[in-house]
Amino acid sequence: MRFRKLNPNDIPQLKALWKQGFGDSDEDIQKFFNTVWPNAGGFCADEEGKLLAMVFALPVTLAQAGETKKAVYLYALTTHERCRRQGICKKLLAYAEKELKKKYVSCMLLVPASDQLAVYYEGLGFTQTPSVQLMDMQEQKPAGEAQEISAQAYAGLRETILFEIPHVQYDKTLLDYEACHYKFYQLQIANSFGCAAVCAKDGGCVVDELLPDAAFLPALATVIPTDRWYVKCPGQTNAFAMVKWLDEEDPAYSPMYLAFAFD
Repeated sequence: MRFRKLNPNDIPQLKALWKQGFGDSDEDIQKFFNTVWPNAGGFCADEEGKLLAMVFALPVTLAQAGETKKAVYLYALTTHERCRRQGICKKLLAYAEKELKKKYVSCMLLVPASDQLAVYYEGLGFTQTPSVQLMDMQEQKPAGEAQEISAQAYAGLRETILFEIPHVQYDKTLLDYEACHYKFYQLQIANSFGCAAVCAKDGGCVVDELLPDAAFLPALATVIPTDRWYVKCPGQTNAFAMVKWLDEEDPAYSPMYLAFAFD
């Protein structure tokens, strides 16, 4: 068994391993390869040409007040069902860490799918960062205005709002990938602006990002009538992402706001 970087010839096996590991539709899997794959890296465990495990390393940027650092978001980490509980994932992540250090990546980020996985990643040196506020909110009285906007416009507005907050910056490619699940909105109340990424789920409206805070929810209510809101805002109430620094930890980015799990 060897560990190596992914290449385009791996795509058929990557799709099969993804489907086995996560059960996503062929359409959703293809969306990733159409939008994110051309700009993403990744690593795999390979045995005689057969992929045993994979992880994608999506390039993101840590940003605060004009200062930036290189980072990667580890995504779609999975092992073939016949090869689990053999330590392959641990070895794959160690290989990924070694290779990413060569590229001067400051840290690796991920979002664990369960508490059990969070404990597992803690054992590999990742720490949870309490950088979001999750809220279950009732019907809102509409106020202000909301306008649907493109992923590119959302990316610009998002950066303006988050300028002073330590956060993970997403480029248009990653937001285009999210656009298959979300609608993006510009919000306005009086002379202040906000933004939101929204999808319908579980009998309510999921706002996976509401900026700068929940005070802008009434503006969203002008275009989305619902009696239940599930909202994520910047804050330090809930653990969401996990981080492992590859160079010296920068206290300016602790805590660090990361909105999307790309699920």
